[in-house]
Amino acid sequence: MAVDRLAAAPPSAGPWSKVNPPLTPWVADVVRDMGFEQMYPVQASTIPLFMQHKDVVVEAVTGSGKTLAFVIPVLEKLLRRGKPLGKREIGAIVIAPTRELTIQIHSVFSHFIAAQPQPSSEPSTSTSPPSTPPLAPALLLIGGNSLQDDKKQFFETGADILVGTPGRLEEFLLGSSSVAMSKKGNSASGRRGSGNGVGDTKSLEVLVMDEADRLLDLGFTPTLTRLLDHFPKQRRTGLFSATMSDALGQLVRVGLRNPVRVVVKVESKVGKGKAEGQDGRNIPTLLQNGYVVCSPSERIAMLFRILRQEAFPSSDSDDASGARKFIVYFSTCAAVDYFFKALSALPSLSESGFSLHSLHGQQSPTRRSSTYTAFTALPPTTPGVLLCTDVAARGLDLPDVDVVVQVDPPVDPRAFGHRVGRTARAGRSGKAVVLLNKGREEGYVDFLNIRKIPLQRFEYPSQGDSTLEQEAAAVRDEMRQVILKDRDLHDRGIKAFVSSIRSYSKHEASYLFRLQDLDLVGLAQSFALLRMPKVAELKGKEKEIRERWEDVEVDWDSYAYADKVREKQRKAELKVQQEKRLEQESRKRALAESNAASAVDGECDEPEAKRHKKGENKDKNRAWSAKEDAEAKKAARRAKRVAKAKAKYAAQAAQRYAAVEGDGAAGDGGESEAEDWKEELARAKREKKMAAARGGKSEKGVAQAGSGGLAGVAFEGLD
Repeated sequence: MAVDRLAAAPPSAGPWSKVNPPLTPWVADVVRDMGFEQMYPVQASTIPLFMQHKDVVVEAVTGSGKTLAFVIPVLEKLLRRGKPLGKREIGAIVIAPTRELTIQIHSVFSHFIAAQPQPSSEPSTSTSPPSTPPLAPALLLIGGNSLQDDKKQFFETGADILVGTPGRLEEFLLGSSSVAMSKKGNSASGRRGSGNGVGDTKSLEVLVMDEADRLLDLGFTPTLTRLLDHFPKQRRTGLFSATMSDALGQLVRVGLRNPVRVVVKVESKVGKGKAEGQDGRNIPTLLQNGYVVCSPSERIAMLFRILRQEAFPSSDSDDASGARKFIVYFSTCAAVDYFFKALSALPSLSESGFSLHSLHGQQSPTRRSSTYTAFTALPPTTPGVLLCTDVAARGLDLPDVDVVVQVDPPVDPRAFGHRVGRTARAGRSGKAVVLLNKGREEGYVDFLNIRKIPLQRFEYPSQGDSTLEQEAAAVRDEMRQVILKDRDLHDRGIKAFVSSIRSYSKHEASYLFRLQDLDLVGLAQSFALLRMPKVAELKGKEKEIRERWEDVEVDWDSYAYADKVREKQRKAELKVQQEKRLEQESRKRALAESNAASAVDGECDEPEAKRHKKGENKDKNRAWSAKEDAEAKKAARRAKRVAKAKAKYAAQAAQRYAAVEGDGAAGDGGESEAEDWKEELARAKREKKMAAARGGKSEKGVAQAGSGGLAGVAFEGLD
């Protein structure tokens, strides 16, 4: 069962000579040559415990000297082994979350190993102790390097110490099939160096997990679980982190045995102007941590003030030498890219001698490594500015950083302490400034104070007659002149603006950083955009945009890319668009000319559509009139036939009456005829009603023809 004990570091850690057990002489010499005369509290507490075969969980603020707190115990434990390691055996493994941090840790090990004395070539006597064989070079295992080259180096020189990122270590030690094996439940088959991996971990003495909380945050839990299962249980384990969490506690329970917990906190001095009741700080003691308040449109102008006044202080300043290394944080990779390219081209900055660099997670490993090397190698006479995202917030040891500026406060408040911890490291003083918008964001100061990260308000007054608003307008105009020279900067600016809005909307402290309260027009002005982009977040702000924003007049057809390949592609696309536009205009002209040519007989002033409609109405009326004439002629013919039939019928009736004169049958016959006519009359009326219901015109025609209309139905078949 794990035992959680607190090892409190003494206020004064003391010299390295007081370490118990004492350090190997050449190790102590290297430490002294590195300029470390005194131990830091985390080192004084951790090194003795580690060397006394204890597992340790170390929680300490960034910049407190954690790296030497595990590098020295690792070296001492390997040097004190009774039996030297074989060529394929691995004695210590250090796991770190990022390639940059891994490279730094590896460089520290390499510095020590390169300084170790070589064994004497003279034969040893019985009275002299046997010479210790030198440690093999530490092997760096990170992505971006060839795995085959890593294996080749291991087989040629061996490696007592492996320093790597989780993924590459797993691939090197367990083989590329370890993930599939774990899914099948065969993780036990990979234990103790078996499988397709390289190296023998049976003799593993020490395992170190640096920045352990970030290892979990980056999703390496499954990989760490497989590695821990692969390593032998009889080992010493050190877990180093700036913060503790529930997930980290679970890792401690799985990977450590009876660990001693070392917590190093910064105590504030009483009576030195500290807030009452504030008994500790989660930031370095020598850090001046503060904030400035400005509007979004003034952000870049305020950044320029900070850079100039910190790098070139006035003669009455306490630090006449001025700062030489700055880290400037933005919230997104797109913002870093855009401002790096735009600000690097500004004459006002280049004339001041600033050297700008950029670093973010979307850069290639080679680019990130070259940026790190170039920034750290700047001469003392050149002020350097590193624009970056949170990829440089923790774990990355950028030496001698004087000032940290946060243009965008971090989305995750936990990152604030890591950001400001890039300065005031290793006993040096430092300064950190965060830019806050006027209003609700000023509550961020109280929010951080609760988290034991106190801030004080800084002032950077104008060094001339201009106001900050006037300086912001001047910077905006200067940036736009640069942007107009390369369309790529315009595209990057739009992308950076949109990504910054999206990032702002994801703030975890959303009650302080509310998107509906953010001055988006002012933010667009700080990006020096040429025109306002159409984004959903600007919906409903049309009136404000009309009042406060004016697009820059640009001939977008001739606005070119500086890159010749992209410009050639743009011109080809523009040519296609212009051809389509000309084709549409040609069709419109042809239609207009056709309409003008068809205007005749006094209708020249009438629109073509109206004349066409009138013609259709005339044709329709003409067709209806012809139909009525045909129906009238048909009704007349029918009336003529009916009249002829009636005359013939009357003659036949007279003949029958003459033939039977004097006979009573004649009367009967007369009544029968009368009844027949009544029936015909009734039937004719019914037919007339039916015809009227159908809307026919035949009844009208028959009525116009004369009295024959009543018998028309009965005699219609007669000719």
